[in-house]
This record gives sequence, C-alpha cells and structure tokens, in this order.
Amino acid sequence: MKTYIYLMMAAVLPSVFASPLPEKAELLATNTVVAQYVATESRPCYGRTALCPDRCGHAVSVAKFRVLANEAYDKPGKYGDDKAEVGNLLMIDAANDVPGQDESVLRKIAELKPGQVVRIKQNHYYADLGDVLTPIRPVEKLEVLKDGACEEILPEPKDPANHDHEVMPLPL
Repeated sequence: MKTYIYLMMAAVLPSVFASPLPEKAELLATNTVVAQYVATESRPCYGRTALCPDRCGHAVSVAKFRVLANEAYDKPGKYGDDKAEVGNLLMIDAANDVPGQDESVLRKIAELKPGQVVRIKQNHYYADLGDVLTPIRPVEKLEVLKDGACEEILPEPKDPANHDHEVMPLPL
C-alpha cells in the first residue's frame, strides 16, 4: 500500500462535506506535489444492502493523479499521510465538497483533461465533528501547470497484492 495514497473522504457523513474546516482539527501532514491527471472514475459501493451499489449514497467519484515530483512535505507529528513519492497514485474525491476545501477545486478537476500536469497542495487533518472523529483531506490548492497533455503518463506501479512478479523457481 506504500505506492498508493488514498485521498477519499468518508461517504458516511455527506452532510459535513459542505462545511468549513472544523475548529477542532489537528494538522497531521501536508503534501505539495506536481502530478499528471490520469482520469476520473466512478467507484460503486460494495456494501451488501438492498440499495447498493448505486442507490445507497456510498458510491464515489475519484480523480486519479500520478505523482511526478514532491515539492514540499511536512509531517509535524507521529501520525499523518506518508510523503508522496514519484510514481505514486494520488486519489481525490471529485464529487463531494470537503470541509476546508475551496469549491473551485471540484470545478477545476471536472475541467481537467488526461495528461495535464497540475500542482496540488493537500492537507491531512484529524477533525472532531462533535459526535465523530474523522480524517479529512482538503485540497488547499490545485493549479494547472501545463495546459496541453504530456506525451506519456508514467506506467502503473506493480500491484502490491499480486506477487507473481516476485516468484522465483525453486532449485531442484
């Protein structure tokens, strides 16, 4: 899982996503990366209720970015997201408002074309919402660096769950 950074928000609390950053929010980490937009995909809910996968409200739309460079990283304490390394896949919720995130971020994501290079500054907070403690990861800044699509998107990293590439034959 070290090659992936999952930046999806909790879908169980959709009412809190259209709010400002809570007062009781502890900054755990901040990451500023240059990344290449890959695509936006819909991910259905895999729960087992009568309303799943498309009517339960847990399905998400995720914008995927391939990290090209990490410009700044700060983790002031013990906890927080790891540093985004080159080749990591960065995923951002592309459908819901996130507390503390400017509403223009979702519009910018919707306008991106595959291959465009962007700078993303994303913070990782642990927030107290009164009745629940939850991580929130608002995108503080998203700016397009290169309007045209790049020639090549970095190759997909090896699937950490698939170890077939590591199997060596047994000596006889």
